[in-house]
Amino acid sequence: MARFDAQQRSTTLTIPALIFIYAIIGVLVLVFSSNLFTQYINRQNFSVSLYIFIFALISLVLGLFLTVALYRLIRDMIQKKSGSRLKFKFFSYFLILTLFISIPTIIIHIRLISNLLSTWKQAKSESITEDAHWFALDAYRYRLTLLQRLAESDQLLFALEQHQKLSEYDPALLAIQEFSREPNGQYSKRRSVGDTNFFLPLIPATEKGFVTRNETRDRDCIRYIAPQQNGNLILITFSLGPGFDEKLARIEAGKAIMQTLSTLESQIVPLLGGFYLVFYLPILLMVVIIAISLSESLSQPISNLVQATRKVAEGDLSIRVISTTKDDLGALIDSFNTMVRNLERAQSRALQTEKENIWKDMSQRLAHEIKNPLTPIKLSAERVLRRWKTEPERLGDILESSMMAIIQETDGLTNLLTEFRTFSRLPPPVMERTPLQPLVEEAISLYRNSYPEVQFITDAVQHDMYLRVDRRHINQVLSNLIVNSIDAMHGRGLIEIRTDLVKKQVCRYCRISIRDTGCGIPAENRPLIFTPYFTTKAAGTGLGLSIVERIVLDHGGTIWFDSAVGVGTTFYIDLPVDEGIHG
Repeated sequence: MARFDAQQRSTTLTIPALIFIYAIIGVLVLVFSSNLFTQYINRQNFSVSLYIFIFALISLVLGLFLTVALYRLIRDMIQKKSGSRLKFKFFSYFLILTLFISIPTIIIHIRLISNLLSTWKQAKSESITEDAHWFALDAYRYRLTLLQRLAESDQLLFALEQHQKLSEYDPALLAIQEFSREPNGQYSKRRSVGDTNFFLPLIPATEKGFVTRNETRDRDCIRYIAPQQNGNLILITFSLGPGFDEKLARIEAGKAIMQTLSTLESQIVPLLGGFYLVFYLPILLMVVIIAISLSESLSQPISNLVQATRKVAEGDLSIRVISTTKDDLGALIDSFNTMVRNLERAQSRALQTEKENIWKDMSQRLAHEIKNPLTPIKLSAERVLRRWKTEPERLGDILESSMMAIIQETDGLTNLLTEFRTFSRLPPPVMERTPLQPLVEEAISLYRNSYPEVQFITDAVQHDMYLRVDRRHINQVLSNLIVNSIDAMHGRGLIEIRTDLVKKQVCRYCRISIRDTGCGIPAENRPLIFTPYFTTKAAGTGLGLSIVERIVLDHGGTIWFDSAVGVGTTFYIDLPVDEGIHG
């Protein structure tokens, strides 16, 4: 039973592999796109070359698979294989749909980001951040001026002596500390007033003026040292405002980002264009490969159905289409298989009825075939008897010819009855384990020397093939087919015998093919080849191939043939393999 497999051929990457590659590409694109703009804006180092290498490598691999897939698709189109045009249409539709979706999306993304940057520019965001930065610095300078004025007045020294609240002098005044000079030249803390959180255990400097700010030590404040006449130093801590340093840092960062975005506006189109070109390419290649895979998965079952329908139209009702899907295509394939199975059963019933009718016709034909030689036998005998009665001296003139005619017709009757008895009373086969290759050589050896101009080729006969058959019956089958091939080639040509292992449903069969280079079988004679008493030979009985078919069927096998006039004929025999021995 021939079968078409409706599963997808492995011409490209499998769907799970494509999904895995797609996930990798998606993660890389997400990470790259996020880091690219974030770190570019923050002016951080970012390894673009590593990502480009990874995406280029993925694109190369996908490109190779795509090249192979496109080559096979174009090859099938050129060779006009079944389903190739449908596959190309599906692929074209998927590709066009992908481009229709992708190109507008890319253009919209580029335009959207360009318009966003343009809107920021129109809103003068860069000027706003510069103004905010100027106001922050101006406030800083103003507080420096206030602190210097306070430090040069006598009010702070009075507040230190009286331990008054500093907020009465200025809300931004945080702490005042006095440091006295020891004999060893070091300064120690003497008096302090204000917020203890801003007290320093040591004097940070000994010279008059502002203390250089330390981000950790001087958070959101400024300090000033004022020398006294007695040699002591007063450290004044003045507030810049809650979160001044953090706010100033945000303003400066925003200013840097705005400056970067301003320069990025003119580069955004080529930057995004290059981004999509380099990093969208593997995704596009993979989408094209998926399109080819989907086109194959959709077109292959339809192609198999088309081929199977042609086989059915040619009369091969053993064809089946295999499908592992449960979708509408799977239901269609199951319906097709059910239809062909019902047709095969109906044909089998019709063939059985036809064979019964043939048997009835055979008995009539056999009676006719027996009656025909009886007439010349009777006439020859009457002729001899008449001469013996009338002219006995001249009996020798006709005796030999008459006796030869009787003997010849009697031999013909004997052959006819022998063939009929063989056909009608063929004994049941006695199955035994039999190696096929010696059986083939045994059948050929009877004719190899008798027909030196016939070349026998048996190189393709497997040596490890075993069958469970009746050795004598199969030898009769092979001999009959070889004789027919020799007759078709008029004793000169090539006969090739080969074996192949095939699987039908759950069983394995040995397919024996016998090919000759004879004249071939005319189309009008092909339906009658296995019909009893049909022959094109002058001395044939028409039972040889009928006996062959009967033997093959008794062994649980099938037989059929392909033929072309002027080219030759190939007979195929499928016989069950002895599973206990082979494989």
